[in-house]
Amino acid sequence: MKRVTAFILSIILVLTVLPNFKVQAAQPVSVLRIGLSYGDNAVPAAKLQNLTGDQSGYQIGFYDNDLKFYPLITTYEREIAIIKDKAIWITSEDEYVDVKPSSHKYYIGAYHAQVDATFSTYNDAMALASAFTQMGYQAFPAFINGVFKLRVGEHLTYEKAQESVATLNATTGLNFTVVGGSETCYTVAITGTDRILFEFDSYESAMAVLPFSEQTWYNKYKYNGGFEFNRVYGNDITVISVVTMEQYIKGVIPYEVSPSWPLEAQKAQAICAKCYACNNIGKHKSMGFDLCNTTDCQVYRGTNYATSVSNLAVDSVQGMYLTYENEICMTYYHSNSGGSTEDVENIWTRYIPYLRAVEDIYLKDPEAYSVSVDLDTISEILMIKNYTSQRIIDCYVSRISPSGNVLEVTFTQADGTPLRLSSDKARTAVNSANKGIRIPSHRYTITPSVGIYVNKLLMNIGMTELYAIGGDGTVASLPASYTEVKAITSTGIKSINPNNVTYVINGTGSGHHVGMSQAGAYGMAKEGFTYDEILRFYYTGSQVVYYGY
Repeated sequence: MKRVTAFILSIILVLTVLPNFKVQAAQPVSVLRIGLSYGDNAVPAAKLQNLTGDQSGYQIGFYDNDLKFYPLITTYEREIAIIKDKAIWITSEDEYVDVKPSSHKYYIGAYHAQVDATFSTYNDAMALASAFTQMGYQAFPAFINGVFKLRVGEHLTYEKAQESVATLNATTGLNFTVVGGSETCYTVAITGTDRILFEFDSYESAMAVLPFSEQTWYNKYKYNGGFEFNRVYGNDITVISVVTMEQYIKGVIPYEVSPSWPLEAQKAQAICAKCYACNNIGKHKSMGFDLCNTTDCQVYRGTNYATSVSNLAVDSVQGMYLTYENEICMTYYHSNSGGSTEDVENIWTRYIPYLRAVEDIYLKDPEAYSVSVDLDTISEILMIKNYTSQRIIDCYVSRISPSGNVLEVTFTQADGTPLRLSSDKARTAVNSANKGIRIPSHRYTITPSVGIYVNKLLMNIGMTELYAIGGDGTVASLPASYTEVKAITSTGIKSINPNNVTYVINGTGSGHHVGMSQAGAYGMAKEGFTYDEILRFYYTGSQVVYYGY
């Protein structure tokens, strides 16, 4: 009776909350900032290689709030390095490190002598820099908080820079002071050398680079568009790709689906990726960019694996978005539904009218998997994740959706109390890279089994397959959760230790099951469905709309 009451209350709660939910409207976006190296992966130096196309070189400047680029200087070097304003050593392999290595070929110091005078243009500062270069000094222009300056030399310590200033003041008649070590400054040098081309330091803007060539190498990948550099915490450099929406999607499609897939499936993926981006703009605003380049947002690796077909897919749907009631859809997508997608509120608790469960009837390969895990491992994983402080003595699927996906799994704790994990946690709770355990989808069963030797052969038998003969001769199956079972063996009566129980998890699919199944979209495209038919199938009541550029 309690279960019936709870079920009725849950239905009332859902009916009360769902109609009042309104998805926040997203708008088409023309230019985006995508984080490439950030957080723990920020770099002491970013090397750009301008090696594609007939033109080489870069404009160096900054982007305004509307992502309009303002150039300050031009260089025709093919390879440049953007370096944080700290002591940097360059190894024989042209690696840039901020801790002095056992050997190096060059270093770039953070301290310089700076002339007190300011210059109205880069050319004016460069003219004086050339004069100092002819006298044997390394001199270069710098853009400091809106004005051009001239800097001379580069030293590892403030004291060495002071010595240089004293000499320059005495021999040139100009007034120099020591500068350097700024947490907002960037040094631009020719890659693999200690030759500084330019420095940029501004409290209002991050430094940016706009290559002349169509594509530019960074960290083993080729990218369209420009780059922005941001020292978020005043230390290593966050590297950001600044691209148009179409350039961004061309760097997403080859990594989210295979470039060899049918064109219509890739077009559907292109629209999904665009709509997803529009709905998540600013997700990483605190780090200085809109979206990251990992599965936390969407995988983005530039143009290395782009093909004429994947690029055509993006170009064919330029300006097109998927909408529901005149608003851009939140187009969640996943790899493989395993047989059915799921209502979004069952996974992430938030109702969205077009994200409904759909039987994936065009899916040809539901991608079956099997995972085995014992109670000790389950207990350890759940303790590490702070779900429990007790040992787990049993687990089972306790709630399934009408479409056949797992909505809740229950773990019985040592004291007998249940630990119920639902929504997305029903899929991810026991996943552990360290333990090699991964439940990839919400579509699975859990079967307890015990290892029993029969004629010296180990057999994993499901607990529901074990039967006991009682003293009165009745036969009954063993419960899935048991405290002690004894078996008659050739050497006498033996106890079967509950700790030996292994849980076999058999399932199909991969991903969160919300929105478009990529494998299902592939199946639909192979059967002749168009991209808009694919999208309408997975996003209930939606339609493709042309918004323009």
